[in-house]
Amino acid sequence: MILSVYLIMIKTWKPTPLDLGLSSVISIIFPLIAQFLYLKTGALIPMVLYYGLAWGICKWRRGSTGYFNNPKTKYPKAFLMNVGVILMSLICAYFARIVNVHPNTSGIILTALVWATINAASEQLLWIYLFESWDLYLPWTEENKKKNWVFRFIGLILFSVFVGTIHTMYWVNFLHTVDSSMLIGVIFILLTTISGFLHLVVWRKGNEMIYTFIPHFLLNLLPLFWTGYSIIPYLLNF
Repeated sequence: MILSVYLIMIKTWKPTPLDLGLSSVISIIFPLIAQFLYLKTGALIPMVLYYGLAWGICKWRRGSTGYFNNPKTKYPKAFLMNVGVILMSLICAYFARIVNVHPNTSGIILTALVWATINAASEQLLWIYLFESWDLYLPWTEENKKKNWVFRFIGLILFSVFVGTIHTMYWVNFLHTVDSSMLIGVIFILLTTISGFLHLVVWRKGNEMIYTFIPHFLLNLLPLFWTGYSIIPYLLNF
């Protein structure tokens, strides 16, 4: 019900059948490609492809990335809600932390400055595209009401499939900051899942991608300080 209220938005672009096809293929195929490339080459190549795809497809298909997008409201309530969810997840992350006993300071700094920033700015670009390709395909009219909900449901399914599989098939292989075998680690996963869906709401209410960047950046950045994690050793394995 909350999603149905918040996802009524001003349509900013018109998806075509090409977007339906692209979103479906990307949702199912890209996590498999990312996993395959990680096992063969390390994390860097699939990461570059992932971020390049996110920015490229948004600019190509939507015409805009959504950053510095003349937001509709200064502080959407959903943004504050998402920050709250992320802060709770960070508390869980701290108590379920995986500590690197031999931290590399330069690696941590590079991870914080480069990866945490680029990842937080990029991932939800693609996530939102996958959902909106279906949700905005038909005009939201009384005549289309049933079809609209079917298309929205498909969009949410593709969004969920992609976000779930890109984490379980790719990120989980090397992003070792939270122990998911602990109960509080499971709670962390549930909270970050909620945050993922809130990105959709935040974008719809604020019309500004920076509101999705901020909580995602906090999630990427802060665990580095209490875990000593560096992404550098995982980038290349050949």
